[in-house]
Amino acid sequence: MSAEPITFDTTDVTKMIGMLNKIGVSPQKAINKGTSKAALLLKRKIRAEAPVRTGTLRKNIVVKAESNHGKKGRKVREITFKGGEEANAQLQRTIQNPGALGGKSPKAYYPASQEFGYLARAKGGGVQYIPGKHFMRDPADANEPQARQLMIDTTMEVLEKTWQENQ
Repeated sequence: MSAEPITFDTTDVTKMIGMLNKIGVSPQKAINKGTSKAALLLKRKIRAEAPVRTGTLRKNIVVKAESNHGKKGRKVREITFKGGEEANAQLQRTIQNPGALGGKSPKAYYPASQEFGYLARAKGGGVQYIPGKHFMRDPADANEPQARQLMIDTTMEVLEKTWQENQ
C-alpha cells in the first residue's frame, strides 16, 4: 500500500550472522524482535497521522510479517491494512458512477484514496484532483532513522543476552 518501502542495509548484520552461526548462536530470534519493534514504532506513528472521521481507517492499520524468504537472518514486516471480507467491507466504498471519472471498478479502496488522492467532480462541472494526505509515507520517512536505530539496538541487546547465556 505504501508508495516506497523503507529498506535497511543489512550487510554488517549479515556478516555478524555468519560469525554467530559459526559459534552456535541463533540470530533469528534477535532479528525477529528487532524488526518487530521497529515496525510497531512506525505503525504507531502512521496511526497517529491517519485521517479520522469514523476511526475505521486507523483501526485497520496492522503490521504483517511476510512469509519465509528461504534465507536465515532475514525478516520482512509490512505496515498495511487488515485483509479479509470484513475489513474490505469497511475499507471499500461504492462508486456511484463507475467509469465517469476514468476508473472502471465499481468500488474505491478508501485507504489508497486518502494516501494518494483521487479525482472528484468539481463544483460547476468538470473534474478536480483531491490531493492525498500521505498519512503513511510522511511519518514512515520522518521516523525511519529512529526505527532503524531501534531495530539495531534491539537486535544487539537480544544477541548480547543470547551470547552471555551460551558462554
